[in-house]
Amino acid sequence: MFEPISDTAPPMKGQKLLAHLQQTTDQPILVKFVAPHCAACKTLAPVLEQLMEQHQDNLHLVTIDITQEPELAMDLGVRTAPTVVLFAKETLRGKVDGLKPKNVYSDLVEALL
Repeated sequence: MFEPISDTAPPMKGQKLLAHLQQTTDQPILVKFVAPHCAACKTLAPVLEQLMEQHQDNLHLVTIDITQEPELAMDLGVRTAPTVVLFAKETLRGKVDGLKPKNVYSDLVEALL
């Protein structure tokens, strides 16, 4: 997925990783907006992990904690956790608010691959 720039640099995460991927990859980017005490976020995690395993060479996953990066969440209209947003480069291609069945997330990704 993403290789750190150097062995000594900490790996990018959150908004920095999203911005980096938007500039450097042609693969879709799935962004998961979460909150620390969100039970639905914990339920969603294995669903998205399975989706990533199915598309590991064709899809990136970035996790954004809305309590740590609220500006990005507000800019994208994220009002609840979990929310999943799909980007192609810097273009928003889809958004799913709240916890939904697995096929909703699969269909979102499949439409772009």
